[in-house]
Amino acid sequence: MSDKSAVRVAVPVKLARLRVWVDKGRHWSGVDRLILWALTVEPTTAGELAKVACIPARLITEIILRMMRYGWVELAAAPKGASFQATEAGREAVETFETLPPVTRRVARRISFSMEPFAWTAYGLRDLKPYRPAELEVIEREHDVRRLVIDGGWGRLSSLQLYAAADQVVADDEELSSIDYSASDTVDQFALFTVIGKRIKGLPPDPPESLVAAINRAASEKKSGAAMTIKPLQRAGSATATNGRIRTVPLKPDDIVLSGRDHRDRLVEILRQARSRVIMHSTFLREDAFIELQEEFARAAKRGVRIDIFWGADRNERDRLANLEAAIAINHRITVDEALRGRARVHLYTTSSHAKLLIADATGRAPGDYVAVVGSCNWLYSGFNRVETSIVLRHPHAVARVAQEFAELVFGITTSSDTASDLTALARTLRTHPAAEGEAELQLLRGDEHAEFMRLARETADQMIMVGGDRLGLAAEARTIIPMMAAAKRSVKGVICYSKPSGPVTHRDAKDLASIAHKADVRLVQIEDRELHGKFLLWDDDHLVLTSLNWSSADTRSDAPLGEIGVYVRSPGIGADVRRRLIADWPSVDPLVNRIQAGRRSRKRRKWRPQQK
Repeated sequence: MSDKSAVRVAVPVKLARLRVWVDKGRHWSGVDRLILWALTVEPTTAGELAKVACIPARLITEIILRMMRYGWVELAAAPKGASFQATEAGREAVETFETLPPVTRRVARRISFSMEPFAWTAYGLRDLKPYRPAELEVIEREHDVRRLVIDGGWGRLSSLQLYAAADQVVADDEELSSIDYSASDTVDQFALFTVIGKRIKGLPPDPPESLVAAINRAASEKKSGAAMTIKPLQRAGSATATNGRIRTVPLKPDDIVLSGRDHRDRLVEILRQARSRVIMHSTFLREDAFIELQEEFARAAKRGVRIDIFWGADRNERDRLANLEAAIAINHRITVDEALRGRARVHLYTTSSHAKLLIADATGRAPGDYVAVVGSCNWLYSGFNRVETSIVLRHPHAVARVAQEFAELVFGITTSSDTASDLTALARTLRTHPAAEGEAELQLLRGDEHAEFMRLARETADQMIMVGGDRLGLAAEARTIIPMMAAAKRSVKGVICYSKPSGPVTHRDAKDLASIAHKADVRLVQIEDRELHGKFLLWDDDHLVLTSLNWSSADTRSDAPLGEIGVYVRSPGIGADVRRRLIADWPSVDPLVNRIQAGRRSRKRRKWRPQQK
């Protein structure tokens, strides 16, 4: 068949050119460990080991020589002649580790690869050659080329996807450690396939069936110069890291932080215990708030702790500018502080997220262990004088999920961020850590996923539902009042706590909403003196959601899944404990007490003070 009858199909691909750090070296097998164990028992020759293990003596010798290079095996004189025996280091390796520790060295190198748009499989450039758009235009002048166009466009590669792709192309004796985003980039290009009859030239090894099918369809259905729109399979992004629940041991009540003072104390504790890294996201910034904590930040920096601070204010241009000015002012203070200079920084771009996050490693725990805090507290804006609601996560897989979402939040704003790379590398490492399982469950929530848990509360609550937030706005009716009215039909008590009306909702509007809800057995309770800033949803005794989302005033956006981040917990008594602590000085908000009694107590209500634990 002549070349004139051939059809060429151009498929969009991503060309990635990355600078990576890899751990290069030997990874030992179970057979290797068995041989080393045998040499700890008595001096033995390679021939004797080969006979017992039924392995060629040459292979045994190669393994022993590698171990000698790392100081695990040495020559020994024995009556039967020159033999091998394990050194003290070899004996320690066998006794300490179930699998022998890899002996590697960390090296930097550059890798380049192409990613096809269906399964996002990565291939070396020899297996899947990329063409620049200009090169493709030249080819189109002389040949029949049919282009594929991706429905909705590529979108942006997530940090997690980039790591997964790089994993596919590093050498067998290498393990990907991290990606230097500042020296890496990805560009849109094309792969070109030639279809002659039923044969496709240029396919990479083991191509996805969906890629082959799309090429054949374009070659048979479309005319020369025509484009065919394709809809790739749903790609696995950062959402896959958050879906699914983590089994864990029951949470300790102390890991649910409620008062403003306790939030400040927990932040100071984390700064004093951090070994090497503290990464924080505070929606809003205030220079005075930083000044109050500057000494604690400086103490951590003197120990070598690196501190990265991000912010997400983006309600309007004025709001964004005010927080940018605060970021610049804080950075100026960091620059003139000898301890902080070079160790701490406030990043000068907004993430446009309302999430409140904190990740740090900590002394007193195993090396490499981290904690994460997720909730409602603006760490560098709060005066720590209001009720906040946050959860301290210690389970390594839960911290890994927070780290990954934090990485995507940063990576979505600047793909050259070294912090995004560090967070993704941390998430990958923490996912490999062993962790105890138990009867409790954790799940990280993003954006629209919050609505699913309000529906879950509406459908499964047996006794009560309690919601709290800073503001009462236009979203209150649809997001909280109507679901709780539906649950009330099953005799489920409901109460919504808020601090003040928001936006176009006036105090009069709030009273009207309260009246409507009251008729359906749902109460709206305003907490006086703006004492409440925490955002929570709890139902019955065992279910709790702590988040950055103002349930009764804010809507989530499907195009901004990281705009709000929270954590769902199912743990014995966790909801009951939080409810008890919240209503200790707010008895009128308890949905399970008699209404008349609650009303009497509310008139005697004192200013909220945190319970002493």
